[in-house]
Amino acid sequence: MYPVCRGKAYCVSPGVLLPCKYDLERPQIARLEWKKIKKSQISFVYYAGGLMKEYQGRAEMSKSNIILQKVTRADAATYRCEVSAKDDSKSFAQSVIVLIVFVPPAVPTCKVPSSGTTGAVVKLSCFESEGWPPSKYTWYKDNLALTDNPARVKASTNTSYKVNRTSGSLVFTTVKKGNSGKYHCLASNGIGQAKNCSAKFMQINDLNVGAIVVSVVIVALVLSLCGLGVCYAHRKGYLGKKSASKKRTSDDKSGSSSNKDFKHTKSFVI
Repeated sequence: MYPVCRGKAYCVSPGVLLPCKYDLERPQIARLEWKKIKKSQISFVYYAGGLMKEYQGRAEMSKSNIILQKVTRADAATYRCEVSAKDDSKSFAQSVIVLIVFVPPAVPTCKVPSSGTTGAVVKLSCFESEGWPPSKYTWYKDNLALTDNPARVKASTNTSYKVNRTSGSLVFTTVKKGNSGKYHCLASNGIGQAKNCSAKFMQINDLNVGAIVVSVVIVALVLSLCGLGVCYAHRKGYLGKKSASKKRTSDDKSGSSSNKDFKHTKSFVI
């Protein structure tokens, strides 16, 4: 971690000093409080003569000053020192300190597709979230850095990609077979050592136009044969006979049902 102090803060290896200096008009015991302000939330650092539990063991008081040890990114915040002296003409005073903690980048997570087809859109991504300030990203192909704007480089044989150093994306708008190779990404933010992910190979294959044409022809032939079969069956009357047979069967069932429902009734002659 690399603490960077703004306002009235001072960096002292291996920690950071948050100063709070005040003078009293009259001899008295002043009340001292330290508060941490982060994302509109206020919490105590030092209160009622002691450090809060989460700071014990990694922070210490030096008179009214606080020395933070083992600084982490979570310590980045605004700190406020408040002094109350009821016997003074000015009974309350405060000072504000902004602490920014710079963090080197972590090893980025890189997503490189193993294969692609010529003419397609292919996207590679690279990202890490631990570094501060946010990292900038550089993509490499076969250990050669890819420029942000290949169209301006006369020696560039491929102008079909776009690099976004802020988001870490590498997009091939029309990928070519010549784009096959090993890709890796480097994350850097000017703090500590830059970190890179492991290189991954991406293979770009030509689109097999011949196979697509053959597939289309086969499908067309199958559909044509099905159509001819239906026409032949209709011409021979197979479809008509089947319909007539179904109709006769239906009529027979209807007649049989009517006979079953018929009953003799007695007739009376007067």
